[in-house]
Amino acid sequence: MHYVIQRHHGNPKKHYLAYTVPRYISSAASQNIIFEFHQDGAIKRKWAPKEEIVLLTDDQELFQATLTKLEALKKTHLERIDQAEMQLGREIAEMLNAMQNEFDNIKQNG
Repeated sequence: MHYVIQRHHGNPKKHYLAYTVPRYISSAASQNIIFEFHQDGAIKRKWAPKEEIVLLTDDQELFQATLTKLEALKKTHLERIDQAEMQLGREIAEMLNAMQNEFDNIKQNG
């Protein structure tokens, strides 16, 4: 069995995909790796650009250690992002409240 960690694009809170494959095909001439999966008795192939592959190994311990390290890093950073989003939400609410107060003062005095 081979263990894969691949970069994930499009979702800022999910940076990688981790999965296992029984077989893969790669060559020096290609910029891609083809992974073979068995699904419903048939072989399915999925390709991925080599530059997106963070780890491709048959060492399960290395794979697990790397995943543990990545998850800890992700957890720390997501907590910081959540805190920053809450702070931003509070500051936006304060700004909107201050603007509303200014609008009310202008209506009353203008």
